[in-house]
This record gives sequence, structure tokens and C-alpha cells, in this order.
Amino acid sequence: MIRILVFVILLSQVSFAQNRMAPLNFEGKALVSVSDADMVSSAYVDGKLGEKEGRDAISLIPLTGNYKDWKAYETFASNSVAGPPCSVAVSPEGKYAFVVETFTPPSEGGTTFNDLSIGRLLSVFDIGNPRNPKLLETKDIGERPVGVSVSPNGDWLAIGYYSNGNKNLGLIPFKNSRLGEVYTFTIPNVDPETAANEIDWHPSGQYLAAVMQNSNQIAFMKVDLSKGKPIVEGYGNVVGTGKYPMKGDFTPNGNHYITTCLYWGPDVDGTWIEAPRGQLNSIRFDSSPDDGKILHSNISTAEAGISPEGFSISNDGTLLVTTNLERSYLPYESKSAEPRITWYSSLSLLSIDKKTGKLGHIGDYYFQGVLPEAAVFDASDNYLAVAVFDSFDDSRKGSRIDFWRVVKQAGETPFLVNTNHNVPVARGVHSMVLIK
Repeated sequence: MIRILVFVILLSQVSFAQNRMAPLNFEGKALVSVSDADMVSSAYVDGKLGEKEGRDAISLIPLTGNYKDWKAYETFASNSVAGPPCSVAVSPEGKYAFVVETFTPPSEGGTTFNDLSIGRLLSVFDIGNPRNPKLLETKDIGERPVGVSVSPNGDWLAIGYYSNGNKNLGLIPFKNSRLGEVYTFTIPNVDPETAANEIDWHPSGQYLAAVMQNSNQIAFMKVDLSKGKPIVEGYGNVVGTGKYPMKGDFTPNGNHYITTCLYWGPDVDGTWIEAPRGQLNSIRFDSSPDDGKILHSNISTAEAGISPEGFSISNDGTLLVTTNLERSYLPYESKSAEPRITWYSSLSLLSIDKKTGKLGHIGDYYFQGVLPEAAVFDASDNYLAVAVFDSFDDSRKGSRIDFWRVVKQAGETPFLVNTNHNVPVARGVHSMVLIK
């Protein structure tokens, strides 16, 4: 009996050791991220940019070979973390990357947030060889672009603007590896001066959704690209959301549009510092109304962690993960911040009913890291990459991409496990996409 017991204990120890040494089978061709090297995370609170560390960058991590050998290949790309985590996008075949410049690098000797100028550029990179990204073109596309997305066929880019007069939507053709004319529009049916935080393409390529941050709305549009010059018109009703929507995305089947709501605002102490837990809104997108009347409808809300700036929907459309800043970005040395700072950030895992769009909060998962703004599921939906802006350990330079395992067992509720493996990237990482 004792021998059997000892054997069982030894067997369990071996199994545990094997689990700890389990390989990282993260599926995809490469991860693409951008980093803003011009400011530390606490600049959001005190306006001090802090010590400069390198230059703004686009980073590519080829996902080939032994994961322990993965590394980032980088080149300069002007960008800013001061906006939603959607400032980089890639073409469908993974050959080109597009980066918007929301703010420029600071002026010579600049030390405060006010030393940053409003950006105007869109940069195009050839990433066909992920170990050697090359700048192809930069183009002035208008004042303060905050987000970029690529049409499903790769022929058009959509740009959201925070401030560009009353033109808060841009459409740009991309053909033969070159950008075309910039067409700008006022998004129909909303306040023309409201910032369009993000513009997303419907999987069909026929519709757009705009996250209207300052008015707590999602606006939908129909776009006709068949006549050379695009035609944009409102499509159905504008849908109200929770307070301060930040980022959105269509579900893979196009039936629903989901957005995070951060509950920031002038009625919050520090605008965002004392924000409560955030939420997600799920909206039914009406692409084929039975009676001819288009009606998009709020379907479901669910809770997330504090300040859920970024999120990713699984490829099969059943899970969603938010990246929650918590209060990890407060200045370390500030006595007023000390009672409020959280020495951690978090992820929230949610379920999605593919048929109804209903959301369900599964759990929160805490980890050591500062200001995580983006995450992406791998091609298998069994892993998650998380962009972490900074570390609490000041001796550790740069940012990192963390890798998490998505554990899904038959009959069990899924959960997340930190693999403790990461790949360093330039400091200030905040937006990220996967080339599948």
C-alpha cells in the first residue's frame, strides 16, 4: 500500500513537472505591435514624460521555430499611446502594416505632455519579411488620427479622427502598394465634432461602425466603394452605450458589435483614476431587416475590470478577453497616489453566445505589469498574447509581450493561465495585431 502511495505521489510530481514544461504552441505567422517610447505610463497622471527610452517603434515577432528563441525585429514608426489601442493594422495577407501618428515625438528638450504636437501621419511598412520591416511611405492624412483598420479585401483603409475639423472619418484606397487620395467625411447622425475613437469594418466590407467616445454612442454606416470615390451614408439607428466607450469590434460572424466602456469622465476623480469597474456592450447588428426597417439593438452588458481599454474576440466567436489597466500607471513616488495605486493589472475573460450575442463574465486574472492595452488570441484560440507597457521593476527596461494559455476542458468553465513566458519589445507597447 505504501509503495502504491509513493508511486502515485511520484507520478503526480512528474505530471506536474511536465505541465510546467509544456511547450508554447502559439499559432500564427507573426505578432505586430507598436510602441510609444516618448512617455512613461504615469504621464497620464502628472503630465511628466519621464526619461526617454529609445524611439517609437513597430515591432514584429515571427512565430516560427522554438518559442524560447522568439525575438522582436523593430524599426522607427511614429505613434502615440494617447488614444485607443488601435493605431496599427495589417493587410489581410500580412504583407503590409499601417500605423497612425496621433501625437508626434516631443520637441527638443521637451519634458511634459504639452511638448507633444498633434500628429498627422499614416505610415506604411512592408512586413513581408518580418525580420526586416521596411518603411514604404508616409502620408499626411489630417489632424490627430487615432485609429486605422483595413477592409476585408485589403483595398481600403478606414481612419478615425479625434479632431479634424468636423471630418471624423477617413477612407483611403490602397492599391499596388501605394496609398491613394484621402477622402474625409462627417459621420452621419452624430455630433460632427465628436471624436471617432475607432472605425471598424464589417466582415462583409459593406458597413462601418464608429465608436463615438464623447457621446457614448456607436454609429453604423453603409459604404459604397464601387464607383472610385467612396459614398458613405448612415445605416440604421445610432446605439447608446455605457459611459465612455473606447474600443469596439464586430464578432467574426458579423452579427454583433461589441465595445468596452471605461466609465471615465469629468465626474470621476482624476477623470480616469477613480473609475469604477468597466463593462462591455453587445449590440445586435441588423444587416438584413425583415420589414425593411433597420434596427440595431443593445442585447447585453457584462462587467470587466477597471479601465478595460483593449479587448480581443476569439476566432470562433465564443470568448472575449479585456486588458484592464486597473490603477497600475500611477506615479510611484506620489504620496497621494500610494493609497490608490494597484501593483498589478488584470485580464477579464467573458463568454459570448454566438447566436444571441449575450455576454457572460467568467473571471478576472491578475498579474504584475503596468498599463496593458492590447491582447490578441492566437489562430487556435488556445493562447493569448498581451501587450504590457511597462514593469514595476525599474531595472527592467522596455516593454514585453506576455503569453497566456486559454484552458478549455470538456464540461468545465474556461480559464486563463499565465505561462510566464514573454518577449521583450520597445518600451511603450500599446497596440497589437496577429498575422494568421
